[in-house]
Amino acid sequence: MRINSLWYRDNAQKWEVSEIDFFDLTLLVGASGVGKTQILNAILNLAEIADGKEINNVEWKISFSNEGKNYRWEGQYQNVFRQGKDLKIEKDTDGNDLRVFNEKIFVDGKLITARNQDKVEFDNVRMPKLAPEESILHIFRAVEEIQFAYEGFKRINFRDHTINDKFASYSLVDYEQYKRIIEHYSHLEQIRESELSTIEKLACIYLNQYDLFNIEIKEQYKNIFPQIEDVRLKPVNETSGILQWPLFQFKEKEVNKWIPATQMSSGMLRTFLHICELFLLSEGTVVLIDEFENSLGVNCIDVLTEDLIYENNRLQFIATSHHPYII
Repeated sequence: MRINSLWYRDNAQKWEVSEIDFFDLTLLVGASGVGKTQILNAILNLAEIADGKEINNVEWKISFSNEGKNYRWEGQYQNVFRQGKDLKIEKDTDGNDLRVFNEKIFVDGKLITARNQDKVEFDNVRMPKLAPEESILHIFRAVEEIQFAYEGFKRINFRDHTINDKFASYSLVDYEQYKRIIEHYSHLEQIRESELSTIEKLACIYLNQYDLFNIEIKEQYKNIFPQIEDVRLKPVNETSGILQWPLFQFKEKEVNKWIPATQMSSGMLRTFLHICELFLLSEGTVVLIDEFENSLGVNCIDVLTEDLIYENNRLQFIATSHHPYII
């Protein structure tokens, strides 16, 4: 997926994103509180709506492309309000639903489907009454003309670097489950397209294609941090026989003891994670990054921003920052 432009209004919160164009790399720059993160949140809200969820009092127009087709999706949700923990729908005096849904989806400039409060049409054919709480993008997600639009929103990956990464975490699995995962995900494109986490994808690359791990990830990491001698996956808890999967360790030069990911500095871990994601995310992923610079030193920022701008044409990046080195 590639997002080309976005206009978005949140009537409940009374804020609006004027129409903005996006590129392969878009950097949203400004002081704290000016609305950079709101733009990322608007894109995430549309991904939620595309997935069948309902968000009240918002309007949008988004243009994007996926799998060779160009889409424009317009919509408006109104008249649903929250009372305590429950969503309430305004009713008229006869008890009729007053919520307003207006949606249109264009494919390569042609209007394919539209909905308003009274009817839904697909390719100029009136449809029976459909679930009012779901977007038509979600309702028609299996139809050929809409399928790639729906799948595009599944390729949005959000990284919030204002909070700690969970990269160092691992889970306990039995040996048979471990074998099934490794054996099933053995090829690069298969691993990239899977729904595994980044760290799980990395484990599959390490165990199935170690040379690729060395060239694409470990060597780049060592170039940024020359004190690192080696990186390995050590998944077995030898005392119990239960697999800790996956758990990466790092070896520094002239230090005998390996350092587990749980004890690495946040900047070194973040850098390792960025390198992994650049290589392991599936083609067409839209990567949203909030405050890219958090926890990164100048040496990391230089290399990683060069990777974003010059070395990667498979992904689209939309990032926020107010760091002068990145700008």
